[in-house]
Amino acid sequence: MSQSDITGSYRKTALESGLRIVTESIPSLRSVSIGVWINVGSRDESAEESGISHFVEHAVFKGTASRKTHHIAQYLETVGGYLNAFTTKDATCYYARILERHIQRAVNILADLVVHPAFREKEIGKEKNVILDEMRGIEDDQEDVINDHLDGLLFGKNPLSQPVIGTKQAIEDITQRSLFEFTRQHYTSDRIVIAAAGAVDHDELVRLVSAAFEGIPSGDAPKRRKPRTQKPKQVVLRKPIQQSHIMMGTTVPGTRSSASSALHVINTALGEGMSSRLFQRVRERFGYAYNVYSYLTQFEDTGVFGVYAGSENGSMDRAHGLIRKELETIRAKGLSSREIRRAKEQLIGGLIIGLESMDSRMHRIGKDELHIGEVASIDSLIDRVSSVTVDEVRQLCARFCDPAQYSEVRILPA
Repeated sequence: MSQSDITGSYRKTALESGLRIVTESIPSLRSVSIGVWINVGSRDESAEESGISHFVEHAVFKGTASRKTHHIAQYLETVGGYLNAFTTKDATCYYARILERHIQRAVNILADLVVHPAFREKEIGKEKNVILDEMRGIEDDQEDVINDHLDGLLFGKNPLSQPVIGTKQAIEDITQRSLFEFTRQHYTSDRIVIAAAGAVDHDELVRLVSAAFEGIPSGDAPKRRKPRTQKPKQVVLRKPIQQSHIMMGTTVPGTRSSASSALHVINTALGEGMSSRLFQRVRERFGYAYNVYSYLTQFEDTGVFGVYAGSENGSMDRAHGLIRKELETIRAKGLSSREIRRAKEQLIGGLIIGLESMDSRMHRIGKDELHIGEVASIDSLIDRVSSVTVDEVRQLCARFCDPAQYSEVRILPA
């Protein structure tokens, strides 16, 4: 790849409806990744609606006003493309990868899913069973279970505490009417970003999107409640399992914060990968955990910095003790300049390697535009990471690495 290929060419257009289109053109390619990003997720649901964003994402694939399920599946696959979707706490994304010459197909099918879902009664009943099966599968994955419980402790009564998949009762209560009402309220032009990366002509994409999304209603941007700070809590759950799990964490600033890059540096040095402090000390040196890592999840206005460990039951207390000790050490001393330099290189390397994936590029520019309102260039992201200082890291470690202020969830064998 040449330097121009790596950098790409960014453009943005806002339609009169409020719908935004952002592209990163890579002329040397022959395919394009395109996504419809909608600013709605589980944090926008009431307790009674819990899981409806995720349910809608599934249900639109079961038919539109003009297409049945198998027509949707075949439309891109027959020309070598693919179509998929996902839901998070703060976004829903429908995306496709297609050859450049078939981009109109991708726009048409994505628009059909978003603008003209059918929500047929028979398919709703089938999808409830699918979601409830998925929910049972999640209950068998202790890392998912423990993460949902920790979010519940950290976010309290705020909708961010709710699992994306929802609750059994709320899923069972979903109706055709509630699905149409939810999409009318949330699938509006001002909440939608069309992002594309690869062999894309920006002006042509604007023309295609303007025509295909003509029927999308307008509406107001989401008004989200920032969660209140919760007092640290500890919860112990007992389940018929063989191994023990612990997750501990605290809330941190979100993606809009100037501290975001430094938080990523801290997370990388502490527990991202096999060379991190936690992996080397807790697993490699002492063997107290078969899996240990730290993580940083950020939304627009808040985030979570946490640590997970899974181990044999007899080693859990020792693993927990070592994790707390590492947190206390970096809280008091920060990270060394060498650790910070290595973490920066790891982050920058990941950014650059990610440029080789058009899906990764599309996801980055889509999320940036949806949640921040602008697309940061790779060079600016690298500059932000490179400019993180030892003092900045030390201050944030002192603020967010105090294990006494962490909420904790343990899942132990019954």
